[in-house]
Amino acid sequence: MANLKNSDQEILTELHNDTLLWISMLGYMENDLQFINRLLNSKAFKDKVPNLFERLQNYLHEMKTKTRELKNFKKEINEYGVELKGILECQDISCDTFYLENHRTLKNRFEKFYTEFNDYKTKIFNYTGGILR
Repeated sequence: MANLKNSDQEILTELHNDTLLWISMLGYMENDLQFINRLLNSKAFKDKVPNLFERLQNYLHEMKTKTRELKNFKKEINEYGVELKGILECQDISCDTFYLENHRTLKNRFEKFYTEFNDYKTKIFNYTGGILR
């Protein structure tokens, strides 16, 4: 995270780079969701697995929630990337602090979302990996 001793341009560059990384990571997560959707809707699972249909339906429902959350996050991060240019108009340390705090909050939310998303993926892969034909 940038500190207040950096110039506004340096701070903007660092925050912008974080934003580009998040957008890239969201793109990978979109690809993961496509794969998970295909996997869960495939006929690749062993017959006579107890509660298979119910488990797959729960994962699909959870996937819809993750897809919606990802779409909302992507929109928010794209809008945030545009708003970042306002840091160049800052004239005092309180303005810089405002941008840094907003960035830190968004970064924490993104990291939590990313971790929860990976936990969801791991749960699906662990379950489905044991019941493939």
